[in-house]
Amino acid sequence: MNSPLEGSIKLRIVRGPVDSLSLYEITDYELELLEQGSPSSTYANFATFFISIGFSFLTTLLTVEIKSVYVFAVFTVLTVVGIFAALVLFQLWRSTRSRTRDLCVKIRARVPTAPVSEPIDTPEPQGGATESDG
Repeated sequence: MNSPLEGSIKLRIVRGPVDSLSLYEITDYELELLEQGSPSSTYANFATFFISIGFSFLTTLLTVEIKSVYVFAVFTVLTVVGIFAALVLFQLWRSTRSRTRDLCVKIRARVPTAPVSEPIDTPEPQGGATESDG
């Protein structure tokens, strides 16, 4: 009976050690804010949608002769609402995208930048494999 390892390829693992590691401690409140995610991408998507609607109806109003007063009123309302909603959502996007970034900057500021120290000697990898082995 053949063993499952028969005919398998042995891979050589080359590891590049990290010379330092920074750990960031955060509060429960900060974690909840990060879990919620930023609503800014949703605001940007809806702003794009509404600006498209507004400019589409505006283009129609400027290029087509509309004889019905009711249709003209509907197109005008959709144009104004679309452009106004896009402007509001764009402003919301600009204000909320900076909140998450500011929180991350605040968390990163807790870890002071330390001068680079000498790396700690690490033991040689077992098995004698090095990067120059072929």
